[in-house]
Amino acid sequence: MKKSRRILSVLTASAIAVTSASMAVACTPRSEILRIYNWGDYMDESLKSEFEKWYAQETGKNIKVQYNTFDTNEDMITHIEVRHEDYDLVCPSDYMAERMIKDGLVQKVNTEIFDTFDADLFYDGLAEMISPFDKNNEYFVPYIWGTFGIMYDVNKIDAGSDAMKSWSALWSQDYNKHILMKDSVRDAYSVARIYGNRDKLSELSDGFTDYNEAYRAELVKYFSEIDQTLVNEAKTTLLQQRPVLLKYEVDDGKNDMLAGTTEAWLGLFWSCDSGLIMQEDGGDHFYYEVPKEGSNVWVDGWLIPAYSANPDAANYFLKFINMHEYARINYDYLGNTLAVKSVMDEVKAELESDEDGFFADTYDGFKQMYIDMMFPSESVLARCGVMRDFGKAMNTALDSMWIDVRAGH
Repeated sequence: MKKSRRILSVLTASAIAVTSASMAVACTPRSEILRIYNWGDYMDESLKSEFEKWYAQETGKNIKVQYNTFDTNEDMITHIEVRHEDYDLVCPSDYMAERMIKDGLVQKVNTEIFDTFDADLFYDGLAEMISPFDKNNEYFVPYIWGTFGIMYDVNKIDAGSDAMKSWSALWSQDYNKHILMKDSVRDAYSVARIYGNRDKLSELSDGFTDYNEAYRAELVKYFSEIDQTLVNEAKTTLLQQRPVLLKYEVDDGKNDMLAGTTEAWLGLFWSCDSGLIMQEDGGDHFYYEVPKEGSNVWVDGWLIPAYSANPDAANYFLKFINMHEYARINYDYLGNTLAVKSVMDEVKAELESDEDGFFADTYDGFKQMYIDMMFPSESVLARCGVMRDFGKAMNTALDSMWIDVRAGH
């Protein structure tokens, strides 16, 4: 594959950029600083300087971007909810965004600066995904979206293997000590609920051939309804999985699989991470599958925290990051499915024509699999649900359950 940006170089460059940024803003008035809190490796950081120049042209004012990263939604919310840190923009996942909106931790987007949800700007279907927790699209600005599923190494498991089309693979003795599981309570819980109810879901969908309203109503429950009994059931399911796992991981698993420094053959992965690995040199020996039982469609997006000290700059950044020119630069770095429709329409056409040879010398079926991963079909989205916030009491119960699972009791 010809497209490549080596992960180690990216991480090293990011560390240098963070140090330089910290020095640059040390003596800058807070009114001239935009503080962004985002997932690691989730934006082309060259856009920071591009925004600073664009902002000066747009407003006649100076701005410096201070950019910090987090590993999980739960890490991020601690800084916002408990410490009241005055970040101007944060990028939570859908369920955490719902929690922050409900708890009054965010402020509305200023539509005089940025139109929050122009129907022609964002990818088809995103409005419907977001509407359950931001009905009028007043707070949450979508950024990156995708699914979660099983990624596996085709040097170990045949591409398109029927076994990988089911969550059962992550519980199978056939792959004993070759399985990775996300160290993420919400993702693990959701998969456990789906896997634990696979027979019911099969019956409702006529053997996973008809993802009808009855099936979808059942699936949605696993992402939106919870009580202690359901938590206990999921715990039992996850404890049953534990003996066959190689380990729990968040970010290092994909890098280890690419480098060949792990015994892992397969695991639970977000489509964005799978795409990242497949774009690397030597990354064309992986396959991504959304299991037939059902899965999650997720949306990460921007919120302006209530404690922001520079909300105007935040709104200008939202306008900037969604402009075609800059969104395209961001895509070329990330390779993820962005919310900006014009960019993704352009990307899909380029992938299908493959004029730059992106799919040259890859295995049969890689091209279609990759495009399907980046642009989930209606039939795939029909078996996906959006995570919802469970409320503080049940979130605490989930966290307690996950501590027990990780400890093996």
